[in-house]
Amino acid sequence: MCAYDPYYANRGWTWIPHPWYSSRWYSRPCYHPQRDRRTFVPPGYYHWPARYFGGYPISRYPHINPVLAEDTTLIQYDVRWAPSHSLWPMMQHLSSTLALPSPSSAIRIISHSFPWTLDIPAPVTCATVFEKLYEMLQGSVADPEWGAICEESRCRTIMKAAKVRTGTDNVEKLKKIDWLGDMTAFRGLEKDSEFEKKRLLPGMAPCPETWVVKFRKP
Repeated sequence: MCAYDPYYANRGWTWIPHPWYSSRWYSRPCYHPQRDRRTFVPPGYYHWPARYFGGYPISRYPHINPVLAEDTTLIQYDVRWAPSHSLWPMMQHLSSTLALPSPSSAIRIISHSFPWTLDIPAPVTCATVFEKLYEMLQGSVADPEWGAICEESRCRTIMKAAKVRTGTDNVEKLKKIDWLGDMTAFRGLEKDSEFEKKRLLPGMAPCPETWVVKFRKP
């Protein structure tokens, strides 16, 4: 367990017990969301998963709110459901919490898991990211998008997700959320410069704050 130290708590640091000598203590970078003034954790909502003899490292993405960063987020959100329902204990706070340091920054979200681009104008709050992501994934799959799928296994994955969503084998309309298959839990945002370059449509203006959203199984 990590002991609380007020000096390091506001600087993304904490005191860690030495792994070999229980009487020795030393400092090293480690991140605890409960001690970050940009985050809010309702009592009993979830607990920071502490590792034995240590904490988690500082985020690789310090320019985005740790609520959203892939390596520090504690959010347990299934994008099949509206955030106003799934994240109701936090939404009021997230609505007033900026996703990026500057309120004048817009954000673009892409993914390896779906083929669409989500542009969110400034100012962008953490709540806005979840709301816009949910709204986009509730949209219908267009005919050209379905026709662009060449892999039979991919089609089966999408159809299986659609049948689970609708509760019937007779699916009348596909939604974009079906594209994710069973990987519908928000895992966080990360930077991937190479994928960002490949994913940029020719003629489209690049966005400095382009982030890749990752998903996992609920």
